[in-house]
Order: sequence, then C-alpha cells, then structure tokens
Amino acid sequence: MATVSQRARLYEPADEEPEHSDGVDPVLFTAEDRPNTTTLPALTDPAADHGDSAIAKRREDVEEKHRRVVEYLDANELDALILGRTDSVAWFTSGGSLARDLGSEISAALLFINRGSRAVVTDNVQSPRIFEEELAGLGFQLKERAWYDDPGRIIAELSHNKRVATDLGTNISPWPREMDGLRALRLRLTPLERQRFRILGRTLTRAVEATCRNFVKGEREADVAGHLAHRLIREDILPVDLRVVSDDRQERYRQPVFKDALIQNRATITVTGRRQGLCATVSRTVCFSPPDAEFRTRHLLAAMVDATCIYFSRPAEPVPEIFRRARRIFEKFDHPHEWTLDYLGYVTGYSPREALLCPESPLALDEDMAVCWSPSVGPCRSSDTIVLDSRGYEVVTEAQNWPKLEVAVKGFIIPRPGILER
Repeated sequence: MATVSQRARLYEPADEEPEHSDGVDPVLFTAEDRPNTTTLPALTDPAADHGDSAIAKRREDVEEKHRRVVEYLDANELDALILGRTDSVAWFTSGGSLARDLGSEISAALLFINRGSRAVVTDNVQSPRIFEEELAGLGFQLKERAWYDDPGRIIAELSHNKRVATDLGTNISPWPREMDGLRALRLRLTPLERQRFRILGRTLTRAVEATCRNFVKGEREADVAGHLAHRLIREDILPVDLRVVSDDRQERYRQPVFKDALIQNRATITVTGRRQGLCATVSRTVCFSPPDAEFRTRHLLAAMVDATCIYFSRPAEPVPEIFRRARRIFEKFDHPHEWTLDYLGYVTGYSPREALLCPESPLALDEDMAVCWSPSVGPCRSSDTIVLDSRGYEVVTEAQNWPKLEVAVKGFIIPRPGILER
C-alpha cells in the first residue's frame, strides 16, 4: 500500500542555473557516460575518420540494430527490410535526422537492409546532407536517384524476387506492413540510447523547471509555451508535444493544448521533447498563491499513483498487475473511476508512445525499456520518464531545482515532484 509521508520534504528553488557555463556541464557529461573501451573495432570506411569517438559509438550502435534486424529476418523467413518512417529510420541510424520536415512521419530517405548490407535510397537533393551530416562513417551504401524519378524503381530493383517487409503503409508500398514486429525491435534501449536518454531527460527537465520559475502571472498559455519551446530548441530538443493548461481549464480537459487563456492562479506544463530521435516526457505544476486543500489532496494522490506505478515497473512485470495496484490506490482514496478518464502510461522511445499501456495489455515490461507514467486526478498530474534495468529503475526526468514530495511504497521512499509556489 502506498502512503504519503506526514511531511512533504521541500527543496527550496535556487536561482536559475545558466543555460551554458564554462568547463564541464554536469548534465551533459557524467561518469556513467565515459566508457573506457569500445567493444567493436573500427571498420574501414572511406566516408569518415573513425578516430572520431562519437562516430565510432554510433557505428557500434548501428551494428547492434543491424544484428536485431537480421534476427527478425531469420525468424520471419524474410530476405530484406525496408524502413521509411521517420522514427524507424532514426532508430536504425542511431539518431539520424532524416525527416522530410519537423512534423513528418515519412523520412526523406528509405533504408533497404538485408543480412549483409544496408543501403540508403534517396534523391540527389537530400544525399549530400544525409551522407555528410547524418550518416558519415556508419557503413551505409548510397542508392541515389534524380529528385524527379520514382523512388519505388530502385526499391523494386533491390527487392526483385525477394521476400520483403516494411514499416510503410500498403498505400505507399506493395510489401506487407509489419509495424508491430518492427516496433518491438526497438523497445529495448542500447547502452548508447540509455546514455542519450539520461542527457535528454535532465536537459528537458531543466528547461521545464526554468520556464516555470520565470514566467509571470497574467501571461497567456501560448506565451509560456513559446518560452519553453525557445529553451528547448536552443538545446537541440524538438518539442513534439507541448501542453500548457491554466486554472479551471485543468479541471475540464485531461489532454489540453495551449490557448490564449491568461494564467491567473496556476498552470501545469507537460512536454515531450525529442533529440537524436528519442522522446522523453515530463510534467510540472506551478501556483502563484497557496493551492487550496482539495488541489493539494488531488496532487498528492496523483503522486501516490505515479510512485506506485514506478515502484512496480520491473523486468518481467505484467502491465495488468501494475494497473491492478494503481487502481487499488485510486479506490482507497475515493476516486475509483479516475483511472478511466485519462491515459495512465505508455512505453516511449523513438515514438512518444511506442505502446499505450492498458489494463489488459499483454505486454510485460523488460529491462532497458523507457516508460512514462502520467496519472491525473482532476486538474492535477504527475508525470516523469523512467528507464528500467535489472537493478530497478532510473528517473531520467527527475526533479532538479524543484520542491519534492516523499511517497512511501512498500517502505521505500520515492521522491515525486511537488507544487512550486511562487
């Protein structure tokens, strides 16, 4: 049973940290991020100098993705795989930015992958940037076409008399679409992706918390969204989902978008940011006057459910069992139907929602999965992104310069974000 400790330990916010500082940035460089050895030797590649350690790490990551694809081909008796969705291409290229535009689900290039090689099919407009800025040194072959030629022609030649699967819809390609199976290949993060998630989570959290500390009463929701988007884009984080909701709008809408509404008493910011293809989500609440007792109670309940879900997010744990425990908390505190009014959580990764977690979901959590639990109770929300491993979990968006609550689950204290009072 989860209980809230009698005292809520508050960490007083300090002055805002500078966006950049001289020397080593502790958010961007940590002891865990400095491996002493590489497990894969540098391979000859005329496209890049493998003395570049960052490229060497990406190359190793791409080789791991290729191994997973080969296992998938063997298991399904296929000859090749064609990837064309932006998230799929970002996954296989270890964070390559190949989208047609910021919001596009379709990549500017197609990947053709078989057991022995990987090729990029793109036009003469895109190929210079792709091979110089995104894929240099990663072992891809180029199949270039004129921009006015049909991309399907090259793919058809490569796929002739072969059994092929793709992540594209049947209205785009003649091959069978295998999105579920392909998405399963990327649910478990590689060591490089875990490192990137850690950096993304802390940078995203700093931006959200700094925005909450610095916007002023009377600004519009859209103004605050703009402040946060500015901070994120400066840090090379794309806000793929940005929600700012104020005052009574929080009570009416569980998944609101920002509007022209003025923020008078309180606001909650929820944002999903993407960098190097990976997505993390975080939520924080700020009040300009002491919140009333009912708001505090609901916020505490959301934090309790959140902490319960986090605590029981362990490798091999069935998702329905986590839901059962979360529902018991809602029921114990007289909100038995609250869980039916909003999404409780989802697996995240190269898509903001790789898999929606449901009460009867057949999915069992596994180590190296990224999960976002985001329970809401009326106008209150508690949301962070965690990564599972064999030892437990890591909150990659852990509150940094922010009030915290201590929530006890099975005698174990799990800090949850409190309410910033200004």
